[in-house]
Amino acid sequence: MDAVVGLVIGKVVQSVEENETLILGIEDQVEDLLCELRSFWALSEAAKNCNDKAVLEEVVQKIQKVVIDAEDAIDKYLVEERNHRGRGVLMKWPEKVSYYNKVNDAAKEMESIKKRAEKIRLDLELLQGGSLNNPQLPAADLQAHVAEDELVGFDEDAQTIKYRLTEKLDDTTVIAIVGGAGIGKTTLMKMIFNDRELRHEFFTRLWIYVSMTVNRKQIFMDIISNFTKETSGYKDMKEEQLAERIQDFLMEGKYFIVVDDLWRTEDWDYLRTAFPNNQKGSRILVTTRVLEVANHVDSKNAPYKLNFLSVEQSWELLQKKVFPMGTCPSYLESIGRRIAIKCNGLPQAVVVIAGVLDKNSSPAEWLEVAEDLFPLINWENQSYNELVLLNYNHLRNYTKDCFLYLAAFPMGHEIPVWKLIRLWIAEGFIPYSSQQNMEGTAETYLKDFVNRNLLMVVKTRADGEIKSCRLHDRLHEFCKSEAMKNNLFHEIDGARIEGNENYRRLSIRFSLKDFIAGSKDKSSGQHIRSLLTSTKLKIPKQHLAAIPKSYPLLKVFDAESLTFEILPKELYHLYHLRYLAISTDNNIIPKLFTHLWNLQTLVFKTSQSTVDVKAEIWNMPKLTHILSNASLQLPPPNSQSCQDNSSSSSSCPELLQTLSTISPKSCTEEIFDKMPNLKKLGVRGNIVAELLESKEGICLFDNIRKLEKLEKLKLMHEAFNYEATTLQRPIIPQADRFPSRLRKLTLSKTSFDWKDICVLGSLEELEVLKLGELAVKGDCWELNNDVVFRSLQFLGIGRTDLVYWSCEQSSFPVLRRLYISQCEQLNEVPLSFKDVKSLKIIDLFYTNQRAANSARSILRQKPNLDFVLSILPPHH
Repeated sequence: MDAVVGLVIGKVVQSVEENETLILGIEDQVEDLLCELRSFWALSEAAKNCNDKAVLEEVVQKIQKVVIDAEDAIDKYLVEERNHRGRGVLMKWPEKVSYYNKVNDAAKEMESIKKRAEKIRLDLELLQGGSLNNPQLPAADLQAHVAEDELVGFDEDAQTIKYRLTEKLDDTTVIAIVGGAGIGKTTLMKMIFNDRELRHEFFTRLWIYVSMTVNRKQIFMDIISNFTKETSGYKDMKEEQLAERIQDFLMEGKYFIVVDDLWRTEDWDYLRTAFPNNQKGSRILVTTRVLEVANHVDSKNAPYKLNFLSVEQSWELLQKKVFPMGTCPSYLESIGRRIAIKCNGLPQAVVVIAGVLDKNSSPAEWLEVAEDLFPLINWENQSYNELVLLNYNHLRNYTKDCFLYLAAFPMGHEIPVWKLIRLWIAEGFIPYSSQQNMEGTAETYLKDFVNRNLLMVVKTRADGEIKSCRLHDRLHEFCKSEAMKNNLFHEIDGARIEGNENYRRLSIRFSLKDFIAGSKDKSSGQHIRSLLTSTKLKIPKQHLAAIPKSYPLLKVFDAESLTFEILPKELYHLYHLRYLAISTDNNIIPKLFTHLWNLQTLVFKTSQSTVDVKAEIWNMPKLTHILSNASLQLPPPNSQSCQDNSSSSSSCPELLQTLSTISPKSCTEEIFDKMPNLKKLGVRGNIVAELLESKEGICLFDNIRKLEKLEKLKLMHEAFNYEATTLQRPIIPQADRFPSRLRKLTLSKTSFDWKDICVLGSLEELEVLKLGELAVKGDCWELNNDVVFRSLQFLGIGRTDLVYWSCEQSSFPVLRRLYISQCEQLNEVPLSFKDVKSLKIIDLFYTNQRAANSARSILRQKPNLDFVLSILPPHH
């Protein structure tokens, strides 16, 4: 209880502290109210001893409601005060009277909320002295995550299916795997998909996740992205055209495709048109819960039905998940076996309950879990929700909202981790501290969910960090149900929204235009703090203008999937916005953006190549991340920049950590002096002429060196106002001109010489080097013993004219992955890579037969069995 109370009250206290200059006039009422709210902290620990759980829960709900009302009242007053100050000193007398009346009304409202808080405090005092009968088990520590392909009980199934995959049949064969939710269909498919022998049998391997909500065009676009990294030319194609293009990609080689979680026969009939019968022995595996679908899909035999785990297999799996580095101690084994039996042979039930168990707990604590489990787990009925609820209840209280919030994304959606963490922070789910610590805390929560088997990792970054994740469908259903019950968020699937003062966040699953038009009850919008939409369409100006009027206290507006013709001035009245993601045709970020003084994250997508930033971002002290697909031309700091303003006592955007992308001309000393904590920087434009070349003894690139905390740098050469191509090859800066903490460097179209790339070996902390399309030119790259990339773990080489490449084993001593794309003239991958013990993966994408053969030679000579070679297209 103390964690929940502390989090919700902390949000109000934080808001008041950050806006102390705006609450003058009602500061006494606000301080009295905060004192009353703070008293809950002192009493919440004592209330833990209450033995009446129902009464305790009721008190907690009352606390949450009164805190929400306090937050709304304070925020409404802050908006009024901000508008009042914006009118200046030349106000008419009726405007002054109206303002002072609103101040008095706000003071009365604070007093009313304070009295309610006093009553709740008395209720809490009455709860003191009891005994709570429901102690919470300790949370599991962040033990190493066990991958799904390490699960047990599928060896015989895997061998049977592998036999069907490798039968000597030229026809493209479809095999259906059928079984109920939680039986292990996806787990089995991952075991087979990653099988070493099948990797050599099928070099083209694709994984397609379908789910109940099918977006066929997006599925086709995802497939195409496996063959070409540039998909912009396909966005305007019809679905039939995309299917034909996929057929072209697949026709030449032997392919293996997994279609996971198919629900309807018509969905299969439509997707099937993209998969040609190329008479090369290609195979398609389809998983489904529906027998009718399985019978419709399987082209040769009866569908393969998965069986339940035996008791011994269930126990083996439970041990592996709870004790990944060892075995269960004898004093826990008998209780552990009881738990395994109660999972009734369902692998996912074992996995979910393993997330509750702590390997360091006492037998009594394990026994409590065993007794909480109902006698028989059946995934297909409501009792599965009870199992998930058991895991959910053992989450730390202050992480529960973060977990439920995952269902605010559409079912089956691949969730970008960067975006998820930024939303968690903007929503106030992460305990307030310095911004850097808040992001670290959020990452800890994310890894905890993964380790508890509540969240699936979809993609990882080159440095091994989680890039995207996904929620299992049944967990999504649980999270959505629990979130709506707790008024965390509400999914809107119809044009009308019923007035409900408890609604705080809306996840809109259809046209925002229809939603705005259908929301007749605008008073309910006073309580809405977040609008999240995933609909893709263009929105007229008047519909965006209606949002600030209907929802004036928004903190999160995620409308990246929408495209607005123009940004109306009403948008800049959303003074409480912390997260704004928007798409537009504009090429200007106007000065009015400066009014969004609470903004932490700005995602600005546009159809333009360059954007002129008129907003005084130097007067937006909470701004932490700026992302744009265009080149932003930043305004120079002026004499008034970074001065205290009416909204905050802070100065300068020192929290700014991400700035991507900006123009080379914006890389000035004056601008970078204002962002000492920048960690990620992207520069797009005429890199060669404007950033790297010295003019009158000044080179703008030297200013980047002053960003002492910069870890990620991306340089993308695009001469938008291109006049003439320089005849002289640009020279890459020496290593001492790069930031000393640089961990990741990405170059694109910079046309450096291969011999100059060697200087990057002197960057001691460089872990990821991505040499994108035409980043480097020349036919020869020679690395001798003097060139050592000591920390490099990922090396990517994009389209280039490289022919000869030689290096020593010592050149890349800790390299884990090598990615080579569209190097069509490359003679061979250096054989010395066979001796790099750390190397686990080599990916070749559209190279040539000679390079492919050399990579296969490395594969044959590699001593480690977990080495993976991928070659696309497979006929190379």
